[in-house]
Amino acid sequence: MRWVLPLVWLCATSCEKPGTAVVDFRRAKPANLPAGTWVARFGGDTLSDEELKQRFAEMNPYGRARFQTVEARKEYVEGLVRFELLSQEAVRRGLASDPEVLETTKRAMVNVLLRKELEERTDAVTDADIAKYYEAHRSDYVKPAMTRLSHIFFVKEHKAKAEEVLARAQALPRLDVAGFGKLAREFSEEARTQPLDGDLRYLSDEELAQAYGPELVAAAARLKDVGELAPGLVETAKGYHVLLLQGRQVALNLSVEKAKPSIQSVLLNDSKQERFRALLERLRKQAGFELNESALAAMVVDPRAPAVDAKTPQPGYVPAPAPTPPTK
Repeated sequence: MRWVLPLVWLCATSCEKPGTAVVDFRRAKPANLPAGTWVARFGGDTLSDEELKQRFAEMNPYGRARFQTVEARKEYVEGLVRFELLSQEAVRRGLASDPEVLETTKRAMVNVLLRKELEERTDAVTDADIAKYYEAHRSDYVKPAMTRLSHIFFVKEHKAKAEEVLARAQALPRLDVAGFGKLAREFSEEARTQPLDGDLRYLSDEELAQAYGPELVAAAARLKDVGELAPGLVETAKGYHVLLLQGRQVALNLSVEKAKPSIQSVLLNDSKQERFRALLERLRKQAGFELNESALAAMVVDPRAPAVDAKTPQPGYVPAPAPTPPTK
């Protein structure tokens, strides 16, 4: 039996007016199969042994192992038929035009469209593309070891105060970074890091020595565990530091060949997002999309109002594509 019904939802390019399309509800069958021998007949349709062989071949070996007996194959066939009979009955009852069915169909259709446009159309990424990206983002793949420290700084004239705060820091529980940060906010005399709880962020040895002196590099090297406090004040040319180790990052030195898989993934995703942006822009122009921002601004959305019962299924929603990555 042929179930081909006009539906009111999304217009293909051949539609005479927006919002209409034709959907064929007949059972989808694998293409180019031999006729074979019928296994089941129902509602004007036929299920053949050749189609069943194809369906079993599409299963993974574990799933296929379940159908070694006639009884198991019979239950599988009956399950397929049950679904088709229910589908035919739903069409007979006019449920093809039910709002929930239409919304579900549109969601499935959008998913298939995006898969065909974005997943199946994969642009090739050349070695030249990868090399260009690597050079533009070399700092992501080649970077020195880095250390993250927190400190409480005192100028030379305030050594006694520095020793007092060091004693208070030593009295804190191990890994009490918040307690150390509180001391830094209260007592540190360096305006740059005092509001940041004394956090120096991740710095290479070269950056640390340039900003604070080689003494901090040497003192940091002696700290082995995260949360460890330097046992004494660290003196530099500018003053005294109460020092805490917050973390370490090992050096990274990936060649372009080792970085190739991750770069390829990034470039493929960028290409996919660019096709997505182009598709949406083309569709917006074709549809003559307009946005009334003044009407949107005039709306009042009360977050405290109780929810009301839904009158229709929730509409489908597609988030905006990722923004174009900045060029370096």
